[in-house]
Parts: sequence; C-alpha cells; structure tokens
Amino acid sequence: MSADKKTLEQRIAMVIRLLASDKDGEIIAAAHALRRTLASAGTDFNGLAHGIENLGKGISNEERKKIWDAAVQHTENRLHGADDFIDSTGKPTWQSVALYCQRNKHRLAPKHHEFIDKVASQTVYDREPTERMHKYLFSLFLQLGGKII
Repeated sequence: MSADKKTLEQRIAMVIRLLASDKDGEIIAAAHALRRTLASAGTDFNGLAHGIENLGKGISNEERKKIWDAAVQHTENRLHGADDFIDSTGKPTWQSVALYCQRNKHRLAPKHHEFIDKVASQTVYDREPTERMHKYLFSLFLQLGGKII
C-alpha cells in the first residue's frame, strides 16, 4: 500500500489480485489477508458474496421506505428538541403529539388520517380527547417513532 489511505474497495481488489499467484503459499496468504480485510470492515466472505450477487441491482422499495423513514425521523429529531413534546410530568402533551401525528400522517395508513385531523383540530380549543382517543393517538405517535419516557 502507498502512503495515502486506500478505500476498502481498493484494499479488497488488491488482495483479490494476489489470488492469481501461481504459488500455493501466496494464494493461502491472500485468502487469509482477504478474511482480515473483510473482518476489519465488519463483514466476512458471505457478505462479500452477497455484495457481488447484488451488484447493479437497485434497492427494494421496502429498503427505500426504511431509509426514507429513518431520514424523516432524523430530521424530526433535529427540528425538535428533546423537551418539545414533554409536559411538566415528563410525558408528552397530547396537543404536541396530535400536531406531530398530523404533520406525519402521510407515513400512516389512510384509515388513521381522519382521526388524526379531528384530534389535531381539538388543540385549537384545548379540548382534551377521551381516554380511548388518547390511547389511540399515542399508539399512532409510537408507530411514527415517537418516544414516551
């Protein structure tokens, strides 16, 4: 390796090229070097094989949705401080939870949208939802990645 730091891909390629040797000892040493290189990246030969099998394939819609949801959650966490949903008892207020759910209702099944809009509209008049509505609202909040401490 040169003085500049090589990427993982460059290191793997370099070790794989060593497998072309005509000397058995060098081939065995290269195989062990490849195992160490993969282990340093937190993977193994199975991970390498999986990567080769999936070369050129796009990610699935399910994986894309997971990435999107994680990005949305990360953004929400950055936009809101840890105390934005917390009242004096240390629990989230129903008003902030209702508005959070309304902003993120597109991430839930459409059957929940009308309920969320109804509860969010009650925040204007500070009308406390019934206990049953409260439980349903907080279950949706948890589905969206909200945390109750």
